[in-house]
Amino acid sequence: MNTLTKRGLIGAAVAFAMGLGTPGFAADYPTGPITMLVGYGAGGQTDLVARATARVMSEELGVPINVINKPGAGGAIAARQLEQSANDGQTILFHANTVVNAAPFLAKRVTFKPQSFEYAGMITAYQGGLAARKDAPFNTLVEFIAWAKENPNFSYGVLSPTARMYMNEIAKKEGLKVNMVPLKGGSGMINALLGEQVVLALSGGIHYRYPDQLKTISALTSFRHPSSPDTRTIEEDGYPLAMDARTTLFLPKGTPRAVLDKLAAALKTASTNEAFKTFTKTANIPIMYLNVDEANAEMVNSYAKNKGIIEGAGIVPK
Repeated sequence: MNTLTKRGLIGAAVAFAMGLGTPGFAADYPTGPITMLVGYGAGGQTDLVARATARVMSEELGVPINVINKPGAGGAIAARQLEQSANDGQTILFHANTVVNAAPFLAKRVTFKPQSFEYAGMITAYQGGLAARKDAPFNTLVEFIAWAKENPNFSYGVLSPTARMYMNEIAKKEGLKVNMVPLKGGSGMINALLGEQVVLALSGGIHYRYPDQLKTISALTSFRHPSSPDTRTIEEDGYPLAMDARTTLFLPKGTPRAVLDKLAAALKTASTNEAFKTFTKTANIPIMYLNVDEANAEMVNSYAKNKGIIEGAGIVPK
C-alpha cells in the first residue's frame, strides 16, 4: 500500500507539473492580485490600451490587476522579467507581439521565439502605415512613387531600422533617390511631417490623431486600416512587405492551458466592453481579438513571415 501510495503521489505530481491536473487549479485562479507588465513607458498607445484592458479583466476575474511599466529594449526587458516569473498566471505581460516576431531579427540581444512564451490572446492591432501631410501632391503609394521619380532626394523620416527598410526596398525597386532623416519618437515624427521637414514617414498609427492634417498613403499591414479603409495595403500595390503588430497577452512558458483560457475569456469580454470600445474608437485603435489558439498561430506565422522580409532586405541584427 505504501508503495502504491507513493507511486500515486508521484504520478499526481507529474501530472500537475505537465498541466494535466489543471481544472481545479484554474477554478481557484487567480489566487490574488495579478501583475501586468507593460514593455513601454506610461502614456503611450500600448500602455493606455493595457490599462483599459486591465480594468475590464479585473472586473471579470475578481482581483486587482496592477499595471507596471518596464520600458526598455523595445519590450525585451519586460519580456525577460516575465520569462523569470512563475508560470502560475499571476504575472502577465501586455505588449506588442513585435518583441517576438520582429525584434530578434533586428537586435542580437533579443533571442525570443514563438515557443518562448504562452499566449492568452491578442486584442488590438497597430495601424502601421506611410503617412504624409494632407496637402501632399500624392494620395497613394503609386502616386508617391511617380512623384518621387520627378523629385529626387526627397526627405523621408526614419524612426527605426524597419522604417528605413521599407523605403530602401521601395527605392531599390523603383530607382528612387532618398534623403533619410533620423527622427526620435512619435511626436518627433508628427512634428517633422507637420513642419514640412519630411514629405513622408512611417507611423505606427499615431498620425490618425490628426485627420485634418495628415493622411495614409499605404497600409504596411496585411489588412486595410479601419481608420482609412480606402487606402490600399503595400501588398496590394505589389510589395510583399506587410508586417502586422498586435497587442498580446504573454505568459511564462508552461502556464497551464486552463489558466490561459480563463485569461482569454476575460480578454474577450474586454474586446466587447462598451467603455473599452468607446476608448479604442476615439483613439483610432482597431479591436481584433484572437483567442489562445489563434494568437499562437498568428505569432508562429508572423514570426516566419517577418523573418523572411527582414532578412531578405539584408538586415543583420546589431
